[in-house]
Amino acid sequence: MKKLLFCSLMIIIISALILGGCTKSTAPQEVIKLSSACYLPPAHPFSPLQEAWGKDIMARANGRVEITFYPGGSLLTAPQTADGIVQDIADIAFAHIGYTPGRFPVTESLDLPVGYPSGWVGSHVATDFMNKFKPDEWDNMHVLLVNAGTTAGLMLHDTKVTKLEDLKGKTLRGAGEVASAITALGATARDIPMPEMYDSVSKGVVDGTLVGIETLKSFKMADVCKYTAFVWQVGNMYTFYLAMNNAKWDSMPKDIQKIFDEVSEEYAEKWAVAWNEADVAGIQYSLSIPGNEVYKLTDAEGERWNAAVQPVLGNYVTAMADKGYGDAQKYIDYIKDRVDYWTPLEEKENIASPFDLDLPVAQ
Repeated sequence: MKKLLFCSLMIIIISALILGGCTKSTAPQEVIKLSSACYLPPAHPFSPLQEAWGKDIMARANGRVEITFYPGGSLLTAPQTADGIVQDIADIAFAHIGYTPGRFPVTESLDLPVGYPSGWVGSHVATDFMNKFKPDEWDNMHVLLVNAGTTAGLMLHDTKVTKLEDLKGKTLRGAGEVASAITALGATARDIPMPEMYDSVSKGVVDGTLVGIETLKSFKMADVCKYTAFVWQVGNMYTFYLAMNNAKWDSMPKDIQKIFDEVSEEYAEKWAVAWNEADVAGIQYSLSIPGNEVYKLTDAEGERWNAAVQPVLGNYVTAMADKGYGDAQKYIDYIKDRVDYWTPLEEKENIASPFDLDLPVAQ
């Protein structure tokens, strides 16, 4: 009898241990819930792209990650983005460094008017730059990816600009180093958030802007700007970033971080291609409006514009030395080298580009 009771007790104990072990191993893991903010309007092509990035991460994480997307500045406006990431108002957010001038001084070298031919080229240059120099100005957030839109679109409400002198007395929207280029070209720069530009132009607050050609469609600038010059020769770029709060990043398991890295690497190329596609769509949208013109400068005039903005590069080097950053010429030299590297690859890989369009040359 005692033997039977002992065996029964052992069976109960073993069963409990087995069930306890199974319960522990099969218990559902805690879902990582994250917010992802974007200041761009929902209709902008990059809003669904950022949302798709999050959905791909969620799919690969098999339910362990939940990312809620907040477009249109509903969680963070563009100027709030950098602080909003650090303060964890949003766990993840997208913006460009021109909205916080002086915060990313080394990275701002990317926004100098070196003559970027396209967003695809600029995006790859920006990625190479971040991988090489790893500026410590980003240490308070985790950068997931970078990309860049070139400021090759000189858009004016009712003035056709074909030479430098036509810019005298004009006020153009521009932020960060783009504002420096506008000043060097002889116009006056005003820092106005892009979502406010439609009203600013239509009400005469500014005459136009020097910005990415994609905004002709995405921000409906073609509806208020009759003339657009494709001035790639002075192409600054706005360096965009998708970044994450450091504490949230550090709190995630290594295998989830790996998923974020893999998806972000894939989407860095998608964003780069999307910049070119959006620029082409912007030009086509503007040309669909009766009376609108999109055109190129003559080669000689383009060289004049490029020469006019060269002091901006020199001023940057001087300012960086004065701030104790050493010789910043190395950043500019590296950027120019990478532009030369990526430019022929764009054509080789059949990436759509504004250069594919037969735009007229304004005389």
